[in-house]
This record gives sequence, structure tokens and C-alpha cells, in this order.
Amino acid sequence: MSAQGSIIRYITTIYIACVVIVGLAILTAVTKEVGRAVPADASASAYFEQHSEPDCRFEGTWRDWERDEWMTLGCLKVKVDHREGSYSSATGSRAISQVSMQGTYRIDGQGFIHIARQDSEGKNHDFRAPISVENGEYPTQVCFAETTEGIACTAFFIWQK
Repeated sequence: MSAQGSIIRYITTIYIACVVIVGLAILTAVTKEVGRAVPADASASAYFEQHSEPDCRFEGTWRDWERDEWMTLGCLKVKVDHREGSYSSATGSRAISQVSMQGTYRIDGQGFIHIARQDSEGKNHDFRAPISVENGEYPTQVCFAETTEGIACTAFFIWQK
């Protein structure tokens, strides 16, 4: 065995040992944080204190004509560190299956809608999807997508009232 090969093996072994030690240190730090209550972000709390009025841009009844589905959204009201509104949906007679659900929704800062809903049988369903609107100030169309790239609509809702 050459001296050069031994040096390379020694350096590689030291490098791997350092990576393992750093990884264990990070894992230990993370596991200590699990379960610990994290205080709400002060800037988020301050924002919601100053802007506590409801956001009613999405309030109303929306319809996806192709899937024959109706969705009713309430105003987004401040709930601790986010805004949340009422949600209900039902399918019409042309839909593949007859479903109705009730729950809540919120829209995060990355353009995703989060829906926590319960069907008529009492089963919980959490749903998260990227959305796109044609006009953020006065939306009349909402596109639900599978990915954020290309925004191909899997559901296209038009505001009814």
C-alpha cells in the first residue's frame, strides 16, 4: 500500500467522522426542541393586531361548472397567527359522486389554500393546493392546481354571488 493511498484514506475517514458528529449534534438539538412550545412570531402577531378586520375577498359562492361542484367561502377572520374562514362544498347531480363537506379554510403567504373539512359521514379530510386568481384584489376566478409550476387547473371555480 502506498503512502499516498493511506493519506487519502485517512483524510476521507476524518471527513466522514466529522459529518457524522455534526449530524448527531444537529439531531440532538432538533430532538430537544420537539415538544417545546414555540412562541408566536412577534412580527406576525403585530401584523394581525394592526390588521384585525376580516378579509372578505373570497367570501361567496363559487362554482366549478365542469365538475358540477359548489364551494361557499366565508370571510377570513384573525385566529391567533393566521386568518381562517368557513368552508362548505357540495356536488350537483352531474358530478361523478355526491359529496358534501363542511370545515374551515385559510390561504398562506405562498399561495396555497389549506382546507380542513369533514364529510357527511364524519370523516376528516385535510386538503392543501396551490391556487391562482386572476385578480388578487377582487377575485372572480380561482384555479386549484396540483403543482406550483405551470398552474394547470384541476378545479376552476367562478364566483357566483
